[in-house]
Amino acid sequence: MPTQLYAFEASPLLLFGLLLLGGLASGEISRRAFGLPRTTGFVLFGVLIGNSGLRWIDPYILDAAQFFIYPGIGLILFELGHHFPLTGRRIDRRLVLLSLAETSAVFATITTLMYLLGFGLAGGLFAAAIAASTSPAITIATTRDTGADGPFSRRLFGLVALNGCVAFAAVSVLLPVLAASGATELTPGYATAAGHVLLSVLLGAGLALAACAAARRLGPQVEHQHLMLLGLIVVGTGLPLTLEMSPLLTLLTFGIGTRIADRHKAVLAIRISSDARVFLVVTFVLAGAALEIGLLAEYAATATAYALTRFGARWAALHLMGRRLGIAARESRFTAIGLLPMSSVALVLLGDAGPLEGGVGPALSGTLMGAIVLMQLIGPLCTQAAVIAAGEARLGGAAAARPPADGAPSR
Repeated sequence: MPTQLYAFEASPLLLFGLLLLGGLASGEISRRAFGLPRTTGFVLFGVLIGNSGLRWIDPYILDAAQFFIYPGIGLILFELGHHFPLTGRRIDRRLVLLSLAETSAVFATITTLMYLLGFGLAGGLFAAAIAASTSPAITIATTRDTGADGPFSRRLFGLVALNGCVAFAAVSVLLPVLAASGATELTPGYATAAGHVLLSVLLGAGLALAACAAARRLGPQVEHQHLMLLGLIVVGTGLPLTLEMSPLLTLLTFGIGTRIADRHKAVLAIRISSDARVFLVVTFVLAGAALEIGLLAEYAATATAYALTRFGARWAALHLMGRRLGIAARESRFTAIGLLPMSSVALVLLGDAGPLEGGVGPALSGTLMGAIVLMQLIGPLCTQAAVIAAGEARLGGAAAARPPADGAPSR
């Protein structure tokens, strides 16, 4: 009987239902029984049925699931950008300085670490670009679970968005530059790289203007606006992929651009953790299914060094820059802890290096996957602990199973 279960093959439709029901149940058990983030339950269920567990999800299904995962990530990035904190109609200067300080520190230290470990300059830069990003899905879902709201939560959202812009732009630059050399050395490719970044930003800005114009035409009709936004998100996903570009920077620019351009507050944004929860659950479950737990054991030393260096660099930079900006040391520490998660976006960034697999090599891929596994498992706990320690969580522990009347982060 166990052998039959292990060899069980579900049809894609049955599998989709299983992902939804199993993910939902696991998330609620995680929150109600253990006081853990729901995302932890989603991921653990994915691990159970995926590559590191029962293997109910065949690789071809995971590949086909990209059709579903990309719109899910698009919704997450749009919501993140749409909740980006602004000072009036401008981006907070202090937030920009904090992001520049900590992403620069992460790039410098991770590149140096990976170079010293024998991965080369190109491999180090690629690893640093992935390290610069933080999981927007975990940030959004965990703040919802805890009902977090306040300056700390808004700063966390802003840093996740800005870090994402840096990471996505860096990967967009690195992939064309490294492609010709198989990711072993830097080669000229700057015009192509700059063109990809510029085109991604312009496309995102165009989608933002279209969303604002359409929202004013539609008026405050939630259903119609959500259909309009979902359609634009799918376009913002499909067009870059058609042009052989990553859609991540386009989608995040779309969200931030909508936040800035929506002067009349006409756009009724989709909330991934409520209005489109199906995408959140399935994205996390599929991310868990794609994880290779064995790589964490195989590359434990380098993956742990990568994760600790990433955290230490971020904490030190936030502490030093925070002192200059009047931010308390404890808040800098909690912010660094809250920025630890890596998940589906990091998996997509790693997957974007598919054409470079020969140059990236199994050791670098294994190290990065091991670090993603580690941060996928403990990341939600870190973000939950950070917002609770910062004193902004209205709900905690098992009580957080009851959703607040309006637990959304401040707009």
